[in-house]
Amino acid sequence: MLTKGPAGNGRPSQEVASSGVIRPPRHHEETSFPDGRCSALGWLSSTAGKLGVLMLDRVTERRRAAQLARHYRDQEGLAIAEIARRLGRAEATIKSYLYDPTGDKARAVKARYRGVCRGCGAPTAPRNGKGDAYAYCKRCHPGAIAPQWTRERVREAMRAWRARYGAAPSSYDWSRTHACRRGGEALKRLQVAEWPAPSTVTDLYGSWAAARADAFAGA
Repeated sequence: MLTKGPAGNGRPSQEVASSGVIRPPRHHEETSFPDGRCSALGWLSSTAGKLGVLMLDRVTERRRAAQLARHYRDQEGLAIAEIARRLGRAEATIKSYLYDPTGDKARAVKARYRGVCRGCGAPTAPRNGKGDAYAYCKRCHPGAIAPQWTRERVREAMRAWRARYGAAPSSYDWSRTHACRRGGEALKRLQVAEWPAPSTVTDLYGSWAAARADAFAGA
């Protein structure tokens, strides 16, 4: 059941659904907003501004947008595309509003991809999928307290790699992206010790070939 708000004050009347959701004026599509879009979400922001609220926090904004999306779908039977047009959002965003109004489900999924820092126990960021989070947080990561990579350290790393595996390393050997794609032994070799990233080596030497020549000159 819908009830109309007071009229006659020069402002468009408002309609309140039984769910408590305040609907925009019937002709809100024709209202102009600073960003050039005509949307119900813009109408909400405009109304909040009149009440002296400069900005809605993200959680509140998401909940209100989700309420409108559900109202348009359940009460007016609008399609996702039309709801997206009215709210000025992408269709994928509208689907997330309907499936996960508060964002709790998305946060729970992200939490499953995080790990636990071996140093302090704090959450660590996901890396390449579920079950493959960083072993250390940014504060405890060995690289955060270790000396910066120098040419001398790169030479030592290349020689240590050859001594361990019988051949000089290639840029693919020290690339985490390629190691994760290949998996197995390639990933184990990269994780057994601390190796510089290929970009670090080329930044120091200009090219991978120059770094290898320096490490194995005369060898």
